[in-house]
Amino acid sequence: MNSDRRIQASRANGAKSKGPKTLAGKLRSSRNSRRHGLLARTIVLDNERPSAFAALLSSFEFELDPAGEIEQGCVENMAVARWRMMRLWGIEKAGFEFEMSKQPPGLHDAATRAAIAFRSLCDDSRAADLLNRYETRYDRQYTRALNTLLKLKNFQTNPVPKSDTDGPP
Repeated sequence: MNSDRRIQASRANGAKSKGPKTLAGKLRSSRNSRRHGLLARTIVLDNERPSAFAALLSSFEFELDPAGEIEQGCVENMAVARWRMMRLWGIEKAGFEFEMSKQPPGLHDAATRAAIAFRSLCDDSRAADLLNRYETRYDRQYTRALNTLLKLKNFQTNPVPKSDTDGPP
């Protein structure tokens, strides 16, 4: 996901950090592991790695730098939607491979075997339709959370100016 150069830069920058300075920053920082752990326990399945989810969430937090609980919630929603979408891609791959394994080896080339598997997934069950529906749902959740976060960040940097007509007469 991250390039080696970026990972090395992150480590170097992290080594320079002296930690949060303000009381609010220290309090927020002290809750990170508990919060991430709770979120991972509700999102990550038993056959998945909680550390991979925590790394995804941390990378989103590093890149998007949420300020406050509302922005943090947007970032968490994005990470959860992305995690679930990646899970769906794994399910789709497993479905294709399972259907392809039912075919006699060497009878068809790989593309034909994939086409037969796709047809089987579409014709014999609603699996392909459901995967597509859920992928669209998670993509929308991700995009909606990102757009909300960007609007919040823009509002913080460019608050709406009060006009002379605002307020009591």
